Amino acid sequence: MAAKTYDVGDDELETMDRTALLEVVAKDIVSPRGATSRRRSVKSDQVREMELQLVLKRMELESKRIEAETENRRREADTELESKRIEAENRARELQNEREKLRLADAGRPAERDEQDGYDD
Repeated sequence: MAAKTYDVGDDELETMDRTALLEVVAKDIVSPRGATSRRRSVKSDQVREMELQLVLKRMELESKRIEAETENRRREADTELESKRIEAENRARELQNEREKLRLADAGRPAERDEQDGYDD
C-alpha cells in the first residue's frame, strides 16, 4: 500500500485508522496516474491531518481512561475509609457495653460483700 500512496511511510500506515487508510488508497487509485506534486502534497497533508486526529483521539481516550481509574481508586479509598469508620464505631460501642457491664457488676458487688461479711459499717 505504501507504494501506491507514495508519501505515506510504513510507520504512518501502522498508526492510521483503517478507514482513513482505505480512503487515501482509493483516492490514489481513482485519481489520474499523472498526478502533480501539488496533489501529492494535498494527500500528504490529508494523511498528516488524519494522523493528528488519531493522535488527539488516542490522547482523549487515554485521558478518559486515567480519569476513570482515578475515580475508581477514589471510590475504593472512600469505601475503605467508610468501612474502617463503621468498624471503629462498632468497636467503640462494644467497649462502651463492656464498661457498662463492668460498672453494673461493680455496683452490685459492694452490697453483696456487706451482706456476706455480716459486718455493718
